[in-house]
Amino acid sequence: MNKILFTLLLALLPLFASAQFTRDLYFGMYNNPDVVRLQEFLRGRGFFTYPVSTGNYFSVTLDAVRKFQKANGISPVGGYFGTQSRLAANRMLATSPAFTVSGSSAAGSSPLRSPYKGKIAIGSVSGTSETPESESVSMENRSQTEKISITGFIIENSRGERFIIPKGYDLPGFSAPAQDSIILKPGERAVITAGRQERRMDFRANLCTGYFDESSSFTPYLYHQCPRPDTRKLISLSDRCLRIIDSTSSCRQAKFEGFVDSDCSVYLNEHLNYAGCVRDYRSRQDFYSKEWFIWMQRDKEFFRNVHDKVILRDTIGKVVDEHSY
Repeated sequence: MNKILFTLLLALLPLFASAQFTRDLYFGMYNNPDVVRLQEFLRGRGFFTYPVSTGNYFSVTLDAVRKFQKANGISPVGGYFGTQSRLAANRMLATSPAFTVSGSSAAGSSPLRSPYKGKIAIGSVSGTSETPESESVSMENRSQTEKISITGFIIENSRGERFIIPKGYDLPGFSAPAQDSIILKPGERAVITAGRQERRMDFRANLCTGYFDESSSFTPYLYHQCPRPDTRKLISLSDRCLRIIDSTSSCRQAKFEGFVDSDCSVYLNEHLNYAGCVRDYRSRQDFYSKEWFIWMQRDKEFFRNVHDKVILRDTIGKVVDEHSY
């Protein structure tokens, strides 16, 4: 939306502050005057506490709507400001309609400095490829001690297209759906690829995730660093079984022809796969990688091929870092 028009709408907001909510509002809306009204409505009832009404429906507003829904018995408590939420809000507006825009830095004016600026930084951008699978952007936590969640952060290109970083799996394969915020510890990084990924899951790499590309295609390449069993400690198994184990590649299930005895079959099924690898090695100090893998799941390019400007924004839309190439 044109900034001048948006600023004008904000100036006129007190004149129609008592108007009813007539449309659904939802996560991802940006620089929207209806979202400003929603934020002010929620602020007046103690659910929205951020000092500025930005017009951006990101994680802070999402949490505020969820609190409003829970307090008013609205189900599901998902943060989508839909029909039930609008009806409840409109009933309240009918008895206490007035509210005003808070703060001098509402949407459309100069953004305040993000508290994450200098802490989360764009490490690199690969955008010159003509296929989304080969396009990527990385970001890293450069703070000294702070753990930072990047779920809800926004990656924006020069055309104004945006990708909102989702939740992921801290330990993939053991829960559904993804419920973990993507948290970067100091020195850790996330690699976001524009293209698709067959399993449609974003995850923190670990010693065992190399098993995933045995049956699915992954770009970028997954590390094959699964610990190998020490067959010298498995002498209770048959010689044939030990040969099968030794000949099996890292992060791969055993493949063999013919019959194997029951002890061998049990060992292969319980240890030479992803679940067995996690069970055997999860307690290792180096089990978790310092890298998250995230996919935009796009069929077309996100970055321009020659030059582009990439902006990283925090959950309320303030600039964290910029990168041009």
